[in-house]
Amino acid sequence: MKFARVIVGMNSPETDRVFDYRVPEKFEDLALQGVRVIVPFGRRNTKTEGYILSLSNDSEVPAEKLKDLADILDDGRPIFSSTMLILAQWMKERYFCTLNQCLQAIMPTGIRTKSTWYVSKMVQVEESKCSDGERAVLEALEDFGGTAELAELEKALGSGTKKTILQLQKKKIIVVKQKLLRSDYKKEKRYIGINFNSSLLENAKIKAEKEKRLVGQKKLFDLLMEKGECTIEEIRSFGITDSPIKTLLAKGILQERREETRRAVFSLEDYEITQPFLPTSEQAKALKEIETQLLQKKKKPLLLHGITGSGKTEIYMQSIAKTLAMGKQAVVLVPEISLTPQTMERFISRFGDAVSVTHSRLSPGERLDQWRKARDGEISVIIGPRSALFMPFSNLGMVIIDEVHENSYVSDITPKYDAREVAKKLAHETGALLIMGSATPALVTYHRAIRGEYGLLELKERTGGGFLPQMHIIDMCQELQEGNRSAFSRTLQDEMRINLEKGEQSILFLNRRGFATFVSCRSCGHVMRCPECNISYTYHAKEEILMCHYCGKTAENPKVCPVCSSKFIRYFGTGTQKIEDEARRLFPEARILRMDLDTTMRKDSHTKILEAFRKGEADILVGTQMIAKGHDFPNVTLVGIMAADSSLNTGNFYASENTFQLITQAGGRAGRADDTGRVYIQTYQPKHYCITHAAKQDYKGFYEEEILLREMMGYPPFGVFFSVVISGGNEKETILASDGFGEILQEENKDGRFFIMGPVPATLSKFRGEFRQRILIQGTTEESLVPYVLRCVEKGKKIAKKEIRFNLTLNPLNIV
Repeated sequence: MKFARVIVGMNSPETDRVFDYRVPEKFEDLALQGVRVIVPFGRRNTKTEGYILSLSNDSEVPAEKLKDLADILDDGRPIFSSTMLILAQWMKERYFCTLNQCLQAIMPTGIRTKSTWYVSKMVQVEESKCSDGERAVLEALEDFGGTAELAELEKALGSGTKKTILQLQKKKIIVVKQKLLRSDYKKEKRYIGINFNSSLLENAKIKAEKEKRLVGQKKLFDLLMEKGECTIEEIRSFGITDSPIKTLLAKGILQERREETRRAVFSLEDYEITQPFLPTSEQAKALKEIETQLLQKKKKPLLLHGITGSGKTEIYMQSIAKTLAMGKQAVVLVPEISLTPQTMERFISRFGDAVSVTHSRLSPGERLDQWRKARDGEISVIIGPRSALFMPFSNLGMVIIDEVHENSYVSDITPKYDAREVAKKLAHETGALLIMGSATPALVTYHRAIRGEYGLLELKERTGGGFLPQMHIIDMCQELQEGNRSAFSRTLQDEMRINLEKGEQSILFLNRRGFATFVSCRSCGHVMRCPECNISYTYHAKEEILMCHYCGKTAENPKVCPVCSSKFIRYFGTGTQKIEDEARRLFPEARILRMDLDTTMRKDSHTKILEAFRKGEADILVGTQMIAKGHDFPNVTLVGIMAADSSLNTGNFYASENTFQLITQAGGRAGRADDTGRVYIQTYQPKHYCITHAAKQDYKGFYEEEILLREMMGYPPFGVFFSVVISGGNEKETILASDGFGEILQEENKDGRFFIMGPVPATLSKFRGEFRQRILIQGTTEESLVPYVLRCVEKGKKIAKKEIRFNLTLNPLNIV
């Protein structure tokens, strides 16, 4: 007898283990590793979706005590390869979640079975023998026609309904049944043809010829006799309704055939095929190293560090061509959905229908079809955000991460995985080559490259002889002193008027990241910072205090600047809507588009905005980070970076790095053609090293200065952080749990190896009805810090109330 080791599709930590099931003889050929199954689970044998992790000829549990697999899904085709199961197990351990949560992240969207419970009345009963609650349930069932969904009854009758239903079920007055709803989002074409084996065929044809009321059947017979089998759509195009089709199918005179089709997310007719460009000497050197690595059995990840406009995409495409020539497949990750249309255009024009795309704004059916195309070998290249990593390619040869510095590669829902780390693990498991591209790589990534952990490929020149833009720093403190209170400096206003007169386009980029408000002096630019952590304080309007969300230190909200005694204290947080409104007031004749989260909610809206701007249908584009990277606008010659230092003061030790990246990326949108662009960086801190280095586009200069500060403070790559957020619906219990956990951390840290900050209220101190406290623990290595924190968390859970949750994040990018 065969036994299947199954993980059930539940997110509870209590069920996060393997359960053994007997494999009935009828399923022996279909029960394979990675297959979805339905199993009876729990005391009530609730039908539950699960996944086979492995198979065995024996079990530690006696066979008679085990249950049988109830069903095999997907015709026994595995949805998880052995590699993906290894990846899921690694993600579970890396991101401190359940295995099922990792499997849900990996599996294609929309195919999971949904369980619905139905309640039906079995027998009539005298109302006098029922309680008030039981009568209410029975009356509601009558209103629903005798059967209703359990969820509908609970919604109609309120709390306590489930308990009453169980009482009625024990009395055998009602029955409760479970129904599994399966949706595979398959799209099928229906073909209709004549069943020449039908004994009724000749009589039906004669009858249709003679009787006028059967004119639809006659037209249908004539069409099918002439053309043979036709699709439903073809039949309808000849003016034939569905009625004669249904009638003749029911009699067996016609026959129907269904064929699964795959949804296309683009039409090849919309693209012109392009040929590879002749590489520059820098590109040729990079391509040679990539080809060398492709031939190695043990491949070293490569960092492609190239300035904006240096032709990184061309290197990606020529590298992929070499990968495809080896009979392998490639995944291309892009950081945000706004990059996908332009990236798609380049790749489709080069690789045709061998490439496809996946992202969250496709329908579930469209996404599932791209997954099936990858599984069945119909495509060889997939482009998309972090979830594209999990496409079921059978022979993955290359993983490319474009704009690898982007934080959108980190999931903000459980499992909170970093796609860059997962890509590295996936490449290791499959033997694929990992290429990471960026003009402004994260310091940790660049540090690994110069230490030799990654190969370093550099592109220092723009292709086609293009020039880097001229970047100018505008001191907004001086603007204020000279009477200009506008968000637009006088220089930027003048330059925008020049652009409008010349018919050239401008971009206004709002350098905004996160939601935290920081406090700054508009006269001298001083930002209120925590003296312990060198991180900007966050302003809490309700309590009117400043707080450091690292160590919890608080300070009074200053009435005057502690440096220059100015009264011009400002709480920063300007939005794109305000910038757009002021631009319309200053330039009433300009055509202005805005691109932010609010304007890109609808499907394809981001594509429409970008295309409209690219076609010259607007003079000015206002936006946030989604317009800062990766887009080529040939007619853009001016970029204004509004409040460049707003991302510099987000209460995060990555703030200087993020600001440098955003300024450099935003500036790269200007002057990509034969015209040198101009970039104006508006800031209240014109002498801050990240702004001066960004203005010179000097990455190495910034790296050398920032890395010294990181080393001095013990920040990554010289240290490790672990964030623990304790949350619960009761504020008092949450605070008690966090205080108790803090004491455990201190008790287990008698040698003082780790630096413990908190507990303090999280930046989002209340979220979705739950109160949140945060503790940050700093150490020198993951190997020492992680076991210590996990050991303390287990002790903390034992003293906390059951409803208290511990959320763990290693090296968090944002502390919320």
